[in-house]
Amino acid sequence: SASASREAAASAAAHSALVNLFPANASSFDALHAAILATIPNGSRKAAGITWGEYVASQILAARANDGWNATVPQPGGSGPGIWVPTPPAFLPYALPQWGFVTPFAMNSSSQFRPTGPPSLDSQQYAADYDEVKDLGAAVGSTRTEEQSEIALFWADGAGTETPPGHWNSIPQIIGDAQGNTLEENARLFALLNIAMADAAICAWDAKYTFDFWRPVTAIAFAEPQLNWMSFIVTPPFPDYVSGHSTFSAAAATILPLFYGTEDLPFITGSDFLPGVYRSFATCLDAAGEAAVSRIYGGIHFRSASEDGLQAGINIGEWTATHYLLPTHNRGR
Repeated sequence: SASASREAAASAAAHSALVNLFPANASSFDALHAAILATIPNGSRKAAGITWGEYVASQILAARANDGWNATVPQPGGSGPGIWVPTPPAFLPYALPQWGFVTPFAMNSSSQFRPTGPPSLDSQQYAADYDEVKDLGAAVGSTRTEEQSEIALFWADGAGTETPPGHWNSIPQIIGDAQGNTLEENARLFALLNIAMADAAICAWDAKYTFDFWRPVTAIAFAEPQLNWMSFIVTPPFPDYVSGHSTFSAAAATILPLFYGTEDLPFITGSDFLPGVYRSFATCLDAAGEAAVSRIYGGIHFRSASEDGLQAGINIGEWTATHYLLPTHNRGR
Protein backbone atom coordinates (compact mmCIF):
# COMPACT_ATOMS: atom_id res chain seq x y z
CA SER A 1 0.00 0.00 0.00
CA ALA A 2 1.30 3.45 -0.91
CA SER A 3 0.02 4.76 2.43
CA ALA A 4 2.06 2.28 4.50
CA SER A 5 5.50 2.99 5.94
CA ARG A 6 8.02 0.87 4.05
CA GLU A 7 10.48 1.02 6.94
CA ALA A 8 7.84 -0.26 9.37
CA ALA A 9 6.83 -2.99 6.94
CA ALA A 10 10.41 -4.18 6.45
CA SER A 11 11.10 -4.29 10.17
CA ALA A 12 7.82 -6.04 10.96
CA ALA A 13 8.36 -8.66 8.27
CA ALA A 14 11.91 -9.36 9.41
CA HIS A 15 10.90 -9.47 13.08
CA SER A 16 8.01 -11.86 12.46
CA ALA A 17 10.15 -14.24 10.39
CA LEU A 18 13.08 -14.21 12.80
CA VAL A 19 10.99 -14.79 15.91
CA ASN A 20 9.29 -17.70 14.16
CA LEU A 21 12.55 -19.29 13.02
CA PHE A 22 14.70 -18.52 16.06
CA PRO A 23 12.37 -18.22 19.07
CA ALA A 24 15.22 -18.54 21.56
CA ASN A 25 16.52 -15.15 20.36
CA ALA A 26 13.14 -13.42 20.42
CA SER A 27 14.14 -10.85 23.05
CA SER A 28 16.98 -9.56 20.85
CA PHE A 29 14.68 -9.33 17.84
CA ASP A 30 12.01 -7.60 19.94
CA ALA A 31 14.50 -4.97 21.10
CA LEU A 32 15.81 -4.24 17.61
CA HIS A 33 12.29 -4.06 16.17
CA ALA A 34 11.24 -1.64 18.90
CA ALA A 35 14.31 0.53 18.30
CA ILE A 36 13.57 0.73 14.57
CA LEU A 37 9.88 1.48 15.11
CA ALA A 38 10.82 4.24 17.56
CA THR A 39 12.44 6.15 14.69
CA ILE A 40 9.21 6.10 12.64
CA PRO A 41 6.51 8.68 13.44
CA ASN A 42 3.38 7.20 15.00
CA GLY A 43 0.24 7.23 12.91
CA SER A 44 -1.72 5.33 10.31
CA ARG A 45 1.22 4.87 7.90
CA LYS A 46 3.30 3.22 10.60
CA ALA A 47 0.42 0.99 11.70
CA ALA A 48 -0.35 -0.01 8.11
CA GLY A 49 3.30 -0.82 7.51
CA ILE A 50 3.48 -3.09 10.55
CA THR A 51 0.29 -4.88 9.51
CA TRP A 52 1.53 -5.40 5.97
CA GLY A 53 4.97 -6.59 7.04
CA GLU A 54 3.53 -9.13 9.46
CA TYR A 55 1.14 -10.36 6.77
CA VAL A 56 3.90 -10.85 4.21
CA ALA A 57 6.02 -12.76 6.73
CA SER A 58 3.08 -15.01 7.61
CA GLN A 59 2.48 -15.80 3.94
CA ILE A 60 6.10 -16.73 3.25
CA LEU A 61 6.41 -18.78 6.44
CA ALA A 62 3.22 -20.63 5.51
CA ALA A 63 4.50 -21.29 2.00
CA ARG A 64 7.67 -22.87 3.41
CA ALA A 65 6.07 -24.66 6.36
CA ASN A 66 6.23 -28.12 4.77
CA ASP A 67 9.34 -27.75 2.61
CA GLY A 68 11.11 -30.75 4.12
CA TRP A 69 13.60 -28.92 6.33
CA ASN A 70 12.82 -31.22 9.28
CA ALA A 71 12.09 -34.43 7.35
CA THR A 72 13.67 -37.72 8.36
CA VAL A 73 15.71 -39.45 5.66
CA PRO A 74 17.82 -42.62 5.92
CA GLN A 75 21.43 -42.11 6.93
CA PRO A 76 23.67 -43.30 4.10
CA GLY A 77 25.35 -46.47 5.27
CA GLY A 78 28.41 -48.39 4.23
CA SER A 79 32.13 -48.00 4.56
CA GLY A 80 35.26 -48.75 2.59
CA PRO A 81 37.34 -46.85 0.04
CA GLY A 82 35.72 -43.56 -0.95
CA ILE A 83 32.69 -43.87 1.35
CA TRP A 84 31.98 -41.28 4.04
CA VAL A 85 32.05 -42.44 7.65
CA PRO A 86 31.92 -40.34 10.84
CA THR A 87 35.19 -38.51 11.43
CA PRO A 88 37.46 -37.81 14.40
CA PRO A 89 37.62 -36.52 17.00
CA ALA A 90 33.91 -36.70 17.91
CA PHE A 91 32.70 -39.19 15.25
CA LEU A 92 29.35 -37.39 15.09
CA PRO A 93 26.54 -38.77 12.90
CA TYR A 94 25.75 -37.22 9.52
CA ALA A 95 24.40 -33.69 10.09
CA LEU A 96 21.34 -32.52 8.15
CA PRO A 97 21.14 -35.40 5.65
CA GLN A 98 17.62 -34.19 4.75
CA TRP A 99 18.80 -30.83 3.43
CA GLY A 100 19.31 -32.09 -0.11
CA PHE A 101 15.62 -32.99 -0.14
CA VAL A 102 14.33 -29.54 0.90
CA THR A 103 12.07 -27.88 -1.68
CA PRO A 104 14.24 -25.40 -3.62
CA PHE A 105 13.48 -21.69 -3.64
CA ALA A 106 14.54 -20.91 -7.23
CA MET A 107 16.00 -24.08 -8.72
CA ASN A 108 13.68 -26.41 -10.62
CA SER A 109 14.92 -29.32 -8.52
CA SER A 110 17.61 -30.05 -5.95
CA SER A 111 19.62 -31.84 -8.65
CA GLN A 112 19.39 -29.08 -11.28
CA PHE A 113 23.00 -27.99 -10.75
CA ARG A 114 24.31 -31.21 -9.22
CA PRO A 115 28.01 -31.51 -10.09
CA THR A 116 29.41 -34.53 -11.88
CA GLY A 117 30.92 -36.16 -8.81
CA PRO A 118 34.31 -36.63 -7.20
CA PRO A 119 37.23 -38.05 -9.19
CA SER A 120 37.68 -41.81 -9.12
CA LEU A 121 40.16 -43.07 -6.55
CA ASP A 122 42.50 -44.39 -9.25
CA SER A 123 42.62 -41.08 -11.17
CA GLN A 124 45.50 -38.61 -11.40
CA GLN A 125 43.11 -35.89 -10.21
CA TYR A 126 42.36 -37.76 -6.99
CA ALA A 127 46.07 -38.44 -6.40
CA ALA A 128 46.84 -34.73 -6.82
CA ASP A 129 43.94 -33.71 -4.56
CA TYR A 130 45.04 -36.24 -1.93
CA ASP A 131 48.68 -35.13 -1.86
CA GLU A 132 47.71 -31.45 -1.76
CA VAL A 133 45.36 -31.66 1.20
CA LYS A 134 47.66 -34.06 3.05
CA ASP A 135 50.51 -31.55 2.82
CA LEU A 136 48.61 -28.27 3.22
CA GLY A 137 45.82 -29.30 5.58
CA ALA A 138 47.60 -31.22 8.32
CA ALA A 139 47.17 -30.12 11.92
CA VAL A 140 50.84 -30.93 12.57
CA GLY A 141 53.74 -30.80 10.13
CA SER A 142 51.94 -29.08 7.26
CA THR A 143 53.49 -27.01 4.47
CA ARG A 144 50.99 -24.16 5.06
CA THR A 145 52.30 -20.62 5.20
CA GLU A 146 51.28 -18.33 8.04
CA GLU A 147 48.84 -16.56 5.72
CA GLN A 148 47.32 -19.84 4.56
CA SER A 149 46.68 -20.78 8.19
CA GLU A 150 45.04 -17.39 8.72
CA ILE A 151 42.87 -17.91 5.62
CA ALA A 152 41.74 -21.32 6.90
CA LEU A 153 40.66 -19.81 10.22
CA PHE A 154 39.29 -16.57 8.75
CA TRP A 155 36.75 -18.42 6.60
CA ALA A 156 36.08 -21.26 9.07
CA ASP A 157 32.66 -19.78 9.97
CA GLY A 158 31.79 -22.83 12.05
CA ALA A 159 28.92 -23.54 14.43
CA GLY A 160 28.33 -20.71 16.88
CA THR A 161 29.58 -18.04 14.45
CA GLU A 162 27.74 -16.21 11.69
CA THR A 163 28.37 -19.27 9.41
CA PRO A 164 29.11 -18.90 5.66
CA PRO A 165 25.67 -17.50 4.74
CA GLY A 166 26.01 -15.04 7.61
CA HIS A 167 29.44 -13.95 6.41
CA TRP A 168 27.97 -13.45 2.94
CA ASN A 169 25.18 -11.32 4.43
CA SER A 170 27.66 -9.07 6.24
CA ILE A 171 29.77 -8.51 3.11
CA PRO A 172 26.83 -7.08 1.08
CA GLN A 173 26.03 -4.77 3.99
CA ILE A 174 29.53 -3.28 3.62
CA ILE A 175 29.17 -3.01 -0.16
CA GLY A 176 25.60 -1.69 0.05
CA ASP A 177 26.64 1.08 2.45
CA ALA A 178 29.44 2.07 0.07
CA GLN A 179 27.02 2.05 -2.89
CA GLY A 180 24.36 4.05 -1.06
CA ASN A 181 21.58 1.50 -1.53
CA THR A 182 17.99 2.47 -0.85
CA LEU A 183 15.73 0.34 1.35
CA GLU A 184 14.05 -1.04 -1.77
CA GLU A 185 17.38 -1.91 -3.38
CA ASN A 186 18.52 -3.68 -0.24
CA ALA A 187 15.25 -5.60 -0.04
CA ARG A 188 15.78 -6.94 -3.55
CA LEU A 189 19.51 -7.57 -3.10
CA PHE A 190 19.21 -9.51 0.14
CA ALA A 191 16.24 -11.48 -1.17
CA LEU A 192 18.24 -12.56 -4.24
CA LEU A 193 21.29 -13.33 -2.12
CA ASN A 194 19.48 -15.48 0.37
CA ILE A 195 17.33 -17.28 -2.18
CA ALA A 196 20.55 -18.19 -3.99
CA MET A 197 22.33 -19.26 -0.80
CA ALA A 198 19.33 -21.28 0.37
CA ASP A 199 19.44 -23.15 -2.92
CA ALA A 200 23.23 -23.45 -2.61
CA ALA A 201 22.68 -25.35 0.63
CA ILE A 202 20.14 -27.64 -1.03
CA CYS A 203 22.41 -28.24 -4.02
CA ALA A 204 25.50 -28.94 -1.90
CA TRP A 205 23.69 -31.28 0.47
CA ASP A 206 22.07 -33.06 -2.47
CA ALA A 207 25.58 -33.74 -3.81
CA LYS A 208 26.87 -34.79 -0.40
CA TYR A 209 24.03 -37.28 -0.01
CA THR A 210 24.26 -38.51 -3.62
CA PHE A 211 28.02 -39.09 -3.77
CA ASP A 212 28.65 -39.80 -0.05
CA PHE A 213 32.38 -39.20 -0.56
CA TRP A 214 34.90 -39.59 2.23
CA ARG A 215 36.72 -36.74 3.92
CA PRO A 216 40.50 -36.30 3.70
CA VAL A 217 40.98 -37.41 7.31
CA THR A 218 39.31 -40.75 6.49
CA ALA A 219 41.13 -41.16 3.17
CA ILE A 220 44.56 -40.51 4.67
CA ALA A 221 43.93 -42.81 7.63
CA PHE A 222 42.95 -45.54 5.16
CA ALA A 223 45.98 -45.12 2.88
CA GLU A 224 48.64 -44.12 5.41
CA PRO A 225 47.47 -45.01 8.92
CA GLN A 226 50.97 -44.63 10.34
CA LEU A 227 50.77 -40.85 9.82
CA ASN A 228 48.03 -40.39 12.45
CA TRP A 229 46.99 -37.46 10.26
CA MET A 230 44.46 -34.93 11.54
CA SER A 231 42.98 -31.90 9.81
CA PHE A 232 43.94 -28.37 10.88
CA ILE A 233 40.26 -27.46 11.29
CA VAL A 234 37.89 -30.00 12.82
CA THR A 235 36.17 -31.88 10.01
CA PRO A 236 32.39 -31.20 9.90
CA PRO A 237 30.08 -34.23 10.19
CA PHE A 238 28.96 -34.77 6.59
CA PRO A 239 30.56 -35.88 3.31
CA ASP A 240 33.28 -34.05 1.40
CA TYR A 241 31.72 -33.51 -2.01
CA VAL A 242 30.81 -30.78 -2.63
CA SER A 243 32.04 -28.03 -0.36
CA GLY A 244 29.17 -26.09 1.16
CA HIS A 245 31.44 -23.10 1.81
CA SER A 246 32.39 -22.97 -1.86
CA THR A 247 28.81 -23.29 -3.07
CA PHE A 248 27.43 -20.65 -0.67
CA SER A 249 30.28 -18.25 -1.40
CA ALA A 250 30.11 -18.50 -5.19
CA ALA A 251 26.33 -18.12 -5.23
CA ALA A 252 26.55 -14.89 -3.24
CA ALA A 253 29.61 -13.65 -5.12
CA THR A 254 27.74 -14.15 -8.41
CA ILE A 255 24.59 -12.33 -7.28
CA LEU A 256 26.42 -9.19 -6.16
CA PRO A 257 28.09 -8.17 -9.46
CA LEU A 258 24.95 -9.11 -11.40
CA PHE A 259 22.92 -6.85 -9.10
CA TYR A 260 25.29 -3.88 -9.38
CA GLY A 261 26.25 -4.43 -13.01
CA THR A 262 29.98 -4.49 -12.27
CA GLU A 263 32.66 -6.79 -10.88
CA ASP A 264 34.39 -3.73 -9.39
CA LEU A 265 33.12 -4.05 -5.82
CA PRO A 266 36.14 -3.85 -3.50
CA PHE A 267 35.57 -4.44 0.19
CA ILE A 268 37.23 -5.24 3.50
CA THR A 269 35.61 -7.85 5.74
CA GLY A 270 36.22 -9.29 9.17
CA SER A 271 35.59 -12.73 10.63
CA ASP A 272 33.60 -14.03 13.57
CA PHE A 273 36.16 -16.79 13.97
CA LEU A 274 39.18 -14.42 14.01
CA PRO A 275 38.03 -11.19 15.70
CA GLY A 276 40.21 -8.22 14.83
CA VAL A 277 41.51 -9.74 11.58
CA TYR A 278 40.41 -8.13 8.31
CA ARG A 279 41.02 -9.14 4.72
CA SER A 280 40.50 -7.05 1.58
CA PHE A 281 39.27 -8.13 -1.84
CA ALA A 282 39.00 -6.45 -5.24
CA THR A 283 36.01 -8.54 -6.32
CA CYS A 284 33.42 -10.79 -4.74
CA LEU A 285 34.60 -13.82 -6.71
CA ASP A 286 38.13 -13.27 -5.36
CA ALA A 287 36.68 -13.65 -1.87
CA ALA A 288 34.68 -16.71 -2.87
CA GLY A 289 37.78 -18.31 -4.33
CA GLU A 290 39.66 -17.68 -1.10
CA ALA A 291 36.81 -19.12 0.96
CA ALA A 292 36.90 -22.22 -1.25
CA VAL A 293 40.65 -22.80 -0.99
CA SER A 294 40.50 -22.14 2.77
CA ARG A 295 38.88 -25.55 3.16
CA ILE A 296 41.93 -27.22 1.59
CA TYR A 297 44.21 -25.29 3.95
CA GLY A 298 41.96 -26.46 6.78
CA GLY A 299 42.40 -30.07 5.71
CA ILE A 300 38.70 -30.76 5.37
CA HIS A 301 38.09 -30.76 1.59
CA PHE A 302 39.76 -32.10 -1.50
CA ARG A 303 40.28 -29.48 -4.23
CA SER A 304 37.68 -31.11 -6.50
CA ALA A 305 35.01 -30.57 -3.83
CA SER A 306 35.93 -26.89 -3.56
CA GLU A 307 36.21 -26.19 -7.29
CA ASP A 308 33.03 -28.06 -8.23
CA GLY A 309 31.22 -26.28 -5.40
CA LEU A 310 32.34 -22.93 -6.79
CA GLN A 311 30.95 -23.78 -10.22
CA ALA A 312 27.65 -24.99 -8.78
CA GLY A 313 27.34 -21.77 -6.79
CA ILE A 314 28.03 -19.64 -9.87
CA ASN A 315 25.35 -21.55 -11.77
CA ILE A 316 22.83 -21.05 -8.95
CA GLY A 317 23.62 -17.34 -8.65
CA GLU A 318 23.23 -16.77 -12.39
CA TRP A 319 19.98 -18.76 -12.50
CA THR A 320 18.48 -16.88 -9.56
CA ALA A 321 19.44 -13.41 -10.77
CA THR A 322 18.13 -14.00 -14.30
CA HIS A 323 14.86 -15.73 -13.39
CA TYR A 324 13.62 -14.13 -10.14
CA LEU A 325 12.91 -10.67 -8.73
CA LEU A 326 13.68 -8.99 -12.04
CA PRO A 327 13.50 -5.17 -11.92
CA THR A 328 10.49 -3.55 -13.59
CA HIS A 329 10.12 -0.32 -15.59
CA ASN A 330 13.83 -0.29 -16.47
CA ARG A 331 14.72 1.15 -13.09
CA GLY A 332 18.06 -0.62 -13.06
CA ARG A 333 18.79 -2.24 -9.78
